[in-house]
Amino acid sequence: MGPTPPQPDENTSLGPYWRALSICLVLLAVYIAAILTLHTETATRSTAPPWYAWVRFPKVHTRPETVFLVFPAIVYAVWLGVIRRMRSKPLSDAIFLPLACVAVFAMNVTTALTDGSVDAISKPFNWGGSEYFSDVGAVRGVATFLHGYVANLYHYSIHTRTHPPGAVLFLYFVARIIQPGVRTAAWSAVAVTATGVVPFFLLGRRIAGEKIAAIATALYVVTPSLVIYGATSMDGVFLVSLLWSMYFLYRAVEERGIGIAIVAGILLAISFSLSYVAVCIVALIFVCSVLEVAKDRGEFWPAVRAFVLCGSVVLAWFAAAYALSGFNYFACLRASRYYDRYSMRTSTMSFGRYLDISVCNLIAFLIGVGFAAIVLWWKQTSGSLKSPRNWSKADRFNAATVICVIGFSFAKLFTHETERIWLFFIPPALLGAAAWIARTRGGSQRLLEWAMHLMFVQTWVFQLLLFTIW
Repeated sequence: MGPTPPQPDENTSLGPYWRALSICLVLLAVYIAAILTLHTETATRSTAPPWYAWVRFPKVHTRPETVFLVFPAIVYAVWLGVIRRMRSKPLSDAIFLPLACVAVFAMNVTTALTDGSVDAISKPFNWGGSEYFSDVGAVRGVATFLHGYVANLYHYSIHTRTHPPGAVLFLYFVARIIQPGVRTAAWSAVAVTATGVVPFFLLGRRIAGEKIAAIATALYVVTPSLVIYGATSMDGVFLVSLLWSMYFLYRAVEERGIGIAIVAGILLAISFSLSYVAVCIVALIFVCSVLEVAKDRGEFWPAVRAFVLCGSVVLAWFAAAYALSGFNYFACLRASRYYDRYSMRTSTMSFGRYLDISVCNLIAFLIGVGFAAIVLWWKQTSGSLKSPRNWSKADRFNAATVICVIGFSFAKLFTHETERIWLFFIPPALLGAAAWIARTRGGSQRLLEWAMHLMFVQTWVFQLLLFTIW
């Protein structure tokens, strides 16, 4: 990713990374002190990101479930052993990717267990009036459900009101194919979520190479937001579809093949059916394409053709849904947007409140990436900015990620809780962090383990403090 900087030797000092980490924590402390002093919505609102829940100083109780905190540590020790083993004898993708899926599944589940044993997995799916599962009973035939979806939107649960019907239909098909019940729904979501590491690895390998993709995958397993929400949120299911969409859309632009563009369009249509944030995927690849065109103008028409083909497939998908069931996706988007603005009171707001929510979104996202990964991502990004003329395609993808994260933070499209909604932005950030680790040559294993240790500890401590059931 860009020109190679002077390479440190085997005894690379971790001092600069500890100092950068300390600066992150100091800045976070200053931010928290500011919102507490100013009594902003982020500091007082009960639905502000869970990362800030402890700002309100909740009472701490010792619970029997605390004993489950040992299980994530066991999973981490095993995963660390796999990563160390790969240093001496690399594993084939056919072995490494299934191991990574199992590691993600085990880490997500054991972390969730700390919030009430096995029931913690299904608890978030069973909140009547709030979660998608409570609306599965409303599906009395897919076509009928889709036909009345917009008209009945405000009779559904809170999250269903702000999303297209894909999440409810996913849980409906799980009930039909496997068996009904909240536990089946929850465990199916966990299993699907664990597979997200596969498109992430494939995307990373295509963009930055095998080594960086493997390092990023090592970090993926212990990334705070991906772990804490990976077994207790439908956003993990959305993540899988979004990552596959990202991978194939990137391939469609790069390879110029019609077949790949059609596949990318189908996956994007599925992603749009699950969550409106799929627009962020399109924006990310679009910005990346613009940066590619700026380097090589010969890439302009191939990129345009890829986006036109993908967009045509998506529109055809929505047209078919309307023709077959009467479901109007754009009417659904307007209704969801209206409800979100009404419930969150964001139709009109002061500049101070806008700034509070926007900065909260950005910081919540960065915390969820992991402090250690943020330090490494910052070093990679700042290093590449010194010589933009020598950027590789991985540098351009990283720059597009930074632009989109900052842009969407302040775009007024989202309210609080983006640390869940933006799970798909975390993997590209991990690629940037992994690229910096790969640069350190002899010290790369030491730096990787430093990052893995800290990210796991952050995940573990946050789960201990929050006992989040999100």
